[in-house]
Amino acid sequence: MKLAPITIIATLILIIAAPHAHALLDKTFYSSDQILPGEEWNAVYVYNNDTVVDMLGGFVEGLGTYDASTINVTAGSINGLNAHQFSTANVSGGTVLTLAAYDSGTVKLFPSGTVFSLDAAGAGTAYMSGGITEYARTGDSSTLNLYGGTVTNYLNAWDSATVNVYGYGFNYSPSGGSWNGGQLTGFWLDGTPFTIDLYDAQTYSHINLIPEPATILFLGLGGLVAHTAFNKTSNCHSIETRHLRNAERRTS
Repeated sequence: MKLAPITIIATLILIIAAPHAHALLDKTFYSSDQILPGEEWNAVYVYNNDTVVDMLGGFVEGLGTYDASTINVTAGSINGLNAHQFSTANVSGGTVLTLAAYDSGTVKLFPSGTVFSLDAAGAGTAYMSGGITEYARTGDSSTLNLYGGTVTNYLNAWDSATVNVYGYGFNYSPSGGSWNGGQLTGFWLDGTPFTIDLYDAQTYSHINLIPEPATILFLGLGGLVAHTAFNKTSNCHSIETRHLRNAERRTS
Protein backbone atom coordinates (compact mmCIF):
# COMPACT_ATOMS: atom_id res chain seq x y z
CA MET A 1 0.00 0.00 0.00
CA LYS A 2 2.97 2.28 0.69
CA LEU A 3 5.01 1.16 -2.30
CA ALA A 4 3.73 3.73 -4.79
CA PRO A 5 4.39 6.86 -2.64
CA ILE A 6 7.79 5.51 -1.54
CA THR A 7 8.73 4.82 -5.17
CA ILE A 8 7.80 8.40 -6.05
CA ILE A 9 9.98 9.73 -3.21
CA ALA A 10 12.91 7.48 -4.19
CA THR A 11 12.69 8.69 -7.79
CA LEU A 12 12.52 12.26 -6.54
CA ILE A 13 15.76 11.81 -4.58
CA LEU A 14 17.61 10.40 -7.59
CA ILE A 15 16.45 13.20 -9.88
CA ILE A 16 17.20 16.09 -7.51
CA ALA A 17 20.45 14.66 -6.16
CA ALA A 18 21.92 14.14 -9.64
CA PRO A 19 25.00 16.37 -10.09
CA HIS A 20 24.77 19.28 -12.52
CA ALA A 21 27.26 19.53 -15.34
CA HIS A 22 28.33 23.11 -14.49
CA ALA A 23 28.88 25.23 -11.40
CA LEU A 24 25.74 27.07 -10.36
CA LEU A 25 25.57 30.72 -9.27
CA ASP A 26 23.72 32.27 -6.33
CA LYS A 27 20.69 34.55 -6.67
CA THR A 28 19.23 37.13 -4.27
CA PHE A 29 15.74 38.65 -4.54
CA TYR A 30 14.92 41.96 -2.82
CA SER A 31 11.66 42.50 -4.75
CA SER A 32 8.99 40.33 -6.35
CA ASP A 33 10.10 38.23 -9.30
CA GLN A 34 10.00 34.72 -10.80
CA ILE A 35 12.19 31.66 -11.17
CA LEU A 36 11.48 30.34 -14.64
CA PRO A 37 11.77 26.91 -16.30
CA GLY A 38 15.33 26.22 -17.41
CA GLU A 39 16.93 28.38 -14.72
CA GLU A 40 19.41 26.71 -12.36
CA TRP A 41 20.70 28.28 -9.16
CA ASN A 42 22.93 27.15 -6.33
CA ALA A 43 21.64 29.25 -3.40
CA VAL A 44 18.64 31.58 -3.62
CA TYR A 45 17.84 34.18 -0.93
CA VAL A 46 14.55 36.08 -0.67
CA TYR A 47 14.37 39.26 1.47
CA ASN A 48 12.00 42.10 2.42
CA ASN A 49 8.44 41.95 3.72
CA ASP A 50 6.57 42.56 0.47
CA THR A 51 8.67 40.33 -1.74
CA VAL A 52 6.82 37.48 -3.47
CA VAL A 53 8.77 35.08 -5.68
CA ASP A 54 6.94 32.57 -7.86
CA MET A 55 8.89 29.48 -8.87
CA LEU A 56 7.43 28.25 -12.15
CA GLY A 57 10.14 25.71 -12.92
CA GLY A 58 13.88 25.26 -12.92
CA PHE A 59 16.22 23.94 -10.23
CA VAL A 60 17.52 25.40 -6.95
CA GLU A 61 20.03 23.67 -4.69
CA GLY A 62 19.00 25.60 -1.57
CA LEU A 63 16.42 28.36 -1.09
CA GLY A 64 15.93 30.49 2.02
CA THR A 65 13.22 33.07 2.67
CA TYR A 66 13.63 35.86 5.26
CA ASP A 67 11.83 38.85 6.79
CA ALA A 68 8.14 38.42 5.83
CA SER A 69 8.76 37.42 2.23
CA THR A 70 6.92 34.66 0.35
CA ILE A 71 7.93 31.94 -2.10
CA ASN A 72 5.29 30.08 -4.12
CA VAL A 73 6.51 26.84 -5.69
CA THR A 74 4.25 25.45 -8.40
CA ALA A 75 6.84 23.60 -10.49
CA GLY A 76 10.53 22.78 -10.63
CA SER A 77 12.73 21.16 -7.99
CA ILE A 78 14.53 22.31 -4.82
CA ASN A 79 16.87 20.33 -2.63
CA GLY A 80 16.25 22.40 0.51
CA LEU A 81 13.60 25.08 1.10
CA ASN A 82 13.74 26.85 4.47
CA ALA A 83 11.43 29.61 5.73
CA HIS A 84 13.14 31.83 8.34
CA GLN A 85 12.00 34.69 10.56
CA PHE A 86 8.39 35.55 9.55
CA SER A 87 8.51 34.38 5.94
CA THR A 88 6.27 31.85 4.18
CA ALA A 89 6.99 29.03 1.72
CA ASN A 90 4.06 27.52 -0.21
CA VAL A 91 4.52 24.29 -2.17
CA SER A 92 1.63 23.30 -4.43
CA GLY A 93 3.62 21.61 -7.19
CA GLY A 94 7.07 20.53 -8.17
CA THR A 95 9.34 18.55 -5.86
CA VAL A 96 11.24 19.55 -2.72
CA LEU A 97 13.55 17.33 -0.71
CA THR A 98 13.35 19.19 2.62
CA LEU A 99 10.66 21.76 3.38
CA ALA A 100 11.30 23.33 6.78
CA ALA A 101 10.03 26.20 8.95
CA TYR A 102 12.46 27.89 11.36
CA ASP A 103 12.23 30.83 13.76
CA SER A 104 8.61 32.00 13.28
CA GLY A 105 8.48 30.99 9.64
CA THR A 106 5.64 29.10 7.96
CA VAL A 107 5.68 26.34 5.35
CA LYS A 108 2.62 24.92 3.63
CA LEU A 109 2.33 21.72 1.59
CA PHE A 110 -0.72 21.62 -0.67
CA PRO A 111 -2.19 18.89 -2.91
CA SER A 112 0.11 18.08 -5.88
CA GLY A 113 3.15 19.02 -3.80
CA THR A 114 5.77 16.35 -3.08
CA VAL A 115 8.47 16.56 -0.42
CA PHE A 116 10.83 14.09 1.18
CA SER A 117 10.63 15.67 4.63
CA LEU A 118 8.23 18.24 6.11
CA ASP A 119 9.87 19.81 9.17
CA ALA A 120 9.28 22.52 11.75
CA ALA A 121 11.69 23.80 14.41
CA GLY A 122 12.06 26.79 16.70
CA ALA A 123 8.66 28.48 16.76
CA GLY A 124 7.95 27.61 13.13
CA THR A 125 4.65 26.31 11.79
CA ALA A 126 4.11 23.68 9.09
CA TYR A 127 0.79 22.99 7.37
CA MET A 128 -0.09 19.95 5.28
CA SER A 129 -3.43 19.92 3.47
CA GLY A 130 -2.43 17.43 0.78
CA GLY A 131 0.49 16.08 -1.16
CA ILE A 132 3.04 13.49 -0.11
CA THR A 133 5.87 13.49 2.41
CA GLU A 134 7.94 10.58 3.61
CA TYR A 135 8.72 12.18 6.98
CA ALA A 136 6.85 14.73 9.09
CA ARG A 137 8.97 16.06 11.96
CA THR A 138 8.47 18.81 14.51
CA GLY A 139 10.59 19.83 17.49
CA ASP A 140 11.38 22.70 19.87
CA SER A 141 8.16 24.75 20.31
CA SER A 142 7.00 24.43 16.70
CA THR A 143 3.58 23.38 15.41
CA LEU A 144 2.56 20.91 12.71
CA ASN A 145 -1.02 21.13 11.41
CA LEU A 146 -2.27 18.14 9.40
CA TYR A 147 -5.42 18.54 7.30
CA GLY A 148 -4.75 15.99 4.56
CA GLY A 149 -2.14 14.25 2.47
CA THR A 150 0.00 11.16 2.94
CA VAL A 151 2.88 10.52 5.34
CA THR A 152 4.53 7.42 3.91
CA ASN A 153 7.13 6.70 6.60
CA TYR A 154 6.60 8.27 10.02
CA LEU A 155 5.56 11.26 12.12
CA ASN A 156 7.94 12.36 14.86
CA ALA A 157 7.42 15.05 17.52
CA TRP A 158 9.59 16.01 20.49
CA ASP A 159 10.44 18.79 22.98
CA SER A 160 7.44 21.15 23.31
CA ALA A 161 6.19 20.68 19.76
CA THR A 162 2.48 20.31 18.96
CA VAL A 163 0.82 18.27 16.23
CA ASN A 164 -2.80 19.14 15.40
CA VAL A 165 -4.66 16.51 13.36
CA TYR A 166 -7.96 17.68 11.85
CA GLY A 167 -10.46 14.98 10.92
CA TYR A 168 -12.75 12.38 12.49
CA GLY A 169 -13.04 8.67 13.23
CA PHE A 170 -9.65 8.65 14.96
CA ASN A 171 -8.16 5.42 16.27
CA TYR A 172 -4.77 4.99 17.92
CA SER A 173 -3.13 1.56 18.17
CA PRO A 174 -0.05 1.64 20.46
CA SER A 175 1.21 -1.64 18.99
CA GLY A 176 0.47 -0.84 15.35
CA GLY A 177 2.67 0.55 12.62
CA SER A 178 6.22 -0.15 11.49
CA TRP A 179 7.99 1.92 14.15
CA ASN A 180 7.90 2.09 17.96
CA GLY A 181 5.21 4.72 18.47
CA GLY A 182 2.08 2.94 17.30
CA GLN A 183 -0.25 3.89 14.47
CA LEU A 184 -2.91 6.58 14.09
CA THR A 185 -5.78 6.08 11.64
CA GLY A 186 -8.85 8.11 10.79
CA PHE A 187 -10.41 10.28 8.09
CA TRP A 188 -9.45 13.72 6.88
CA LEU A 189 -12.19 16.35 6.75
CA ASP A 190 -12.92 15.50 3.09
CA GLY A 191 -13.58 11.86 4.00
CA THR A 192 -10.25 10.47 2.76
CA PRO A 193 -8.91 7.76 5.09
CA PHE A 194 -5.39 8.13 6.44
CA THR A 195 -2.82 6.00 8.26
CA ILE A 196 0.19 7.53 10.02
CA ASP A 197 2.92 5.57 11.77
CA LEU A 198 4.48 7.28 14.79
CA TYR A 199 8.23 7.23 15.31
CA ASP A 200 8.30 6.60 19.07
CA ALA A 201 6.07 6.40 22.14
CA GLN A 202 6.41 10.07 23.08
CA THR A 203 5.12 11.30 19.71
CA TYR A 204 1.48 10.51 20.51
CA SER A 205 1.62 12.70 23.64
CA HIS A 206 2.26 15.71 21.37
CA ILE A 207 -0.81 15.07 19.19
CA ASN A 208 -4.14 16.91 19.46
CA LEU A 209 -6.98 15.12 17.67
CA ILE A 210 -9.37 17.84 16.50
CA PRO A 211 -12.74 16.57 15.23
CA GLU A 212 -14.58 18.12 12.30
CA PRO A 213 -17.13 20.88 13.12
CA ALA A 214 -20.04 18.52 12.39
CA THR A 215 -18.73 16.09 14.99
CA ILE A 216 -18.35 18.88 17.53
CA LEU A 217 -21.91 20.01 16.78
CA PHE A 218 -23.17 16.45 17.14
CA LEU A 219 -21.39 16.03 20.45
CA GLY A 220 -22.75 19.39 21.57
CA LEU A 221 -26.32 18.44 20.65
CA GLY A 222 -25.84 15.09 22.35
CA GLY A 223 -24.77 16.87 25.50
CA LEU A 224 -27.75 19.22 25.25
CA VAL A 225 -30.16 16.31 24.85
CA ALA A 226 -28.58 14.52 27.78
CA HIS A 227 -28.73 17.68 29.88
CA THR A 228 -32.39 18.25 28.98
CA ALA A 229 -33.23 14.64 29.76
CA PHE A 230 -31.41 14.93 33.07
CA ASN A 231 -33.34 18.09 33.96
CA LYS A 232 -36.64 16.42 33.10
CA THR A 233 -35.72 13.39 35.19
CA SER A 234 -34.63 15.63 38.06
CA ASN A 235 -37.93 17.56 37.91
CA CYS A 236 -39.89 14.31 37.99
CA HIS A 237 -37.92 13.13 41.00
CA SER A 238 -38.56 16.46 42.74
CA ILE A 239 -42.32 16.20 42.12
CA GLU A 240 -42.37 12.59 43.31
CA THR A 241 -40.42 13.56 46.41
CA ARG A 242 -42.91 16.32 47.27
CA HIS A 243 -45.83 13.89 46.83
CA LEU A 244 -44.16 11.36 49.13
CA ARG A 245 -43.52 14.00 51.81
CA ASN A 246 -47.15 15.20 51.66
CA ALA A 247 -48.36 11.63 51.93
CA GLU A 248 -46.14 11.08 54.95
CA ARG A 249 -47.54 14.19 56.67
CA ARG A 250 -51.12 13.05 56.06
CA THR A 251 -50.49 9.58 57.49
CA SER A 252 -48.75 10.98 60.52
